Amino acid sequence: MKDKVWNKLLEFETRDLVERFIKKKYQRDASARQILEISSNFIQSREYFLNSLRADISVKPLLQYYGVSALTRGLILALSPKMSEAGMKPSHGLDTLNWPETLSKKKFEDLTVKIGKGTFYEMLTATSNKTYFKHNSSGVTWKINFDIPTIGTEIRFADLIQTISDFSEEYEIWTEQKLCFLQLATFKSDSDLKEYEYTVTKPNTYSGQIEKIFPKKDFGNYIIKENGNKIIIKTSDEFTPQFSQRFLDPFNMGIGEIVLTKNISKNLELNTLGQFYSLSFFLGMLSRYFPSIWISLDRTEKGDAVYPLFIRAIEIIENHFPQTVLEFLESPYNFEK
Repeated sequence: MKDKVWNKLLEFETRDLVERFIKKKYQRDASARQILEISSNFIQSREYFLNSLRADISVKPLLQYYGVSALTRGLILALSPKMSEAGMKPSHGLDTLNWPETLSKKKFEDLTVKIGKGTFYEMLTATSNKTYFKHNSSGVTWKINFDIPTIGTEIRFADLIQTISDFSEEYEIWTEQKLCFLQLATFKSDSDLKEYEYTVTKPNTYSGQIEKIFPKKDFGNYIIKENGNKIIIKTSDEFTPQFSQRFLDPFNMGIGEIVLTKNISKNLELNTLGQFYSLSFFLGMLSRYFPSIWISLDRTEKGDAVYPLFIRAIEIIENHFPQTVLEFLESPYNFEK
């Protein structure tokens, strides 16, 4: 576990500091119930994450998902001072669709979940489906809000994976195809949000990549210009690609960058919390309700090419989900004021 992050989150396990947080953030006094509900979820989350670290791979994803869920519920309560546990839906907010049939064919890419009422949707609402970004910096430097998806929207596993560029190596090992992403240098739009300009780094592009991220059926006609080692893409449509945080950092300095990837589906973008929560749900439910299939992936059986990606996903959630939660708790940032 990232000790520095968890030491900061430890503040939300104490009465005095939760009370101080609510007072400072909302200029109101916290009730004893509110403090207890927030701190209890943070306490449970830490224990789930600790136990997932010690656990065998056969149950690790499930324990990790419980940790993700508890930390998410704690964040929702901290960001929604009028919300209480009694008012939250006692459900995941995601439902599996036809998993037995899909898994019988080992079609992991086609595993699909549907957004319902519950923790996932409440998290997107509480955070306004906003992502905080670190771009060429170890600190938060930018944000973007996506539209909140409607109840009933479906998320396919392979489409979700393609929005997380840190899986590029494992995705290619699994599918023998490249994961599409463009490193974003700058982004701007006009005042009425009808024209957009994306400047991306040229060395990271390859033939056909731009067209896959900006499909003409969604984005219509757009202009591409080269300027030194940059490519400028100008569009005039209401759609935007998925903006995602890239965490991969060979020097371990916490410096991130923003990348553009394919959308999960037309008009569906998720913030980083949503990406991680749904990914953890996929893995947790797979290991919980289909243990024979999950365990067989670690036993060199047919269909196990996806296994390195699953292991990498567990590692990324462990390393970055708590940090992403902390970014919301430490907001607003100077550029928001």
